[in-house]
Amino acid sequence: MNKGSNSPSPWKYVDFDLEINEESTSRSYPVTARSPEGEAHGQMRFPFDEWELRDKLRDLENALLRSGGKRRRIGTPEEQSVQSFGRALFEALLVGEVGAHYRMSLREARRQNKGLRLKLHVRPAELSTLPWE
Repeated sequence: MNKGSNSPSPWKYVDFDLEINEESTSRSYPVTARSPEGEAHGQMRFPFDEWELRDKLRDLENALLRSGGKRRRIGTPEEQSVQSFGRALFEALLVGEVGAHYRMSLREARRQNKGLRLKLHVRPAELSTLPWE
């Protein structure tokens, strides 16, 4: 704990709220970003069709089962599949104005020697069960 601080964590953060709203067209979702830098809007195009998503989720489950609490080795095929899935979601979510707003907020947080905390609000039920973390 920092001396003179009521905060239990020594880390300071800038919040970046991302809200994925209900589907407006097939596999496309309106996204709103809010932070001290302002507000931005965009359209997320979900990166996987139904079959690809099933395959990706199966690969993630296998990766978790194989890790079995062992030390994680960077670069294993399992680790790469987890990273690939996360990267695809990240890149689909942070496009256009929302992505620019994210990068601007990240630069400002770093300038202040703070971290950028993403708070994800997922409204569509079909996306809320995904492993976003």
